[in-house]
Amino acid sequence: MIRWTAFFAVFAAFLAVLISPPVRAADVKSPPDFGAEGIWTSSCDIDRMTDLKTCRLLIYRVVEDGQSSGYIALSVIPTGNDYHLFLTSSQGLVQNCALRVDRQPRVETQIATIAMCMFPNFVGSRLLDQFKNGQTILARLNFVRAGRRDIDFTLNGFSRAFDDMVRSLQ
Repeated sequence: MIRWTAFFAVFAAFLAVLISPPVRAADVKSPPDFGAEGIWTSSCDIDRMTDLKTCRLLIYRVVEDGQSSGYIALSVIPTGNDYHLFLTSSQGLVQNCALRVDRQPRVETQIATIAMCMFPNFVGSRLLDQFKNGQTILARLNFVRAGRRDIDFTLNGFSRAFDDMVRSLQ
């Protein structure tokens, strides 16, 4: 009797999984709390663990490739006396990344992991000036098994949003 009850419980669970619609993480159309697509936004919160104000500057684009969609985001995050720039994807293992502002020489990084690359020392490098004076960014993510993805971001509104974030930190 116990064997049949266990069998029917497993069989019922199997049927429930079989008839339920598939759920895929890549089906996210707009990332949670990222704000409007294609717009530079600055946001700050108080870290509950450290009671310190943390901020970020972010822009993202929704990307689609056939059956699934996801996003690629570019964010600037304060770290001590400097800022780091992160290029993040909702999909894939990233091998390396590159950024190119307008027709300037590209800046590459090998600091990559699952779904993201980091460009350290954003203010100390020439990238901040290029972002403040440029028009567009071409971002390239090279994935380990999925080739590469190029995406364009606007720099319209970057300077104002960056200055707002800096003022919020003071």
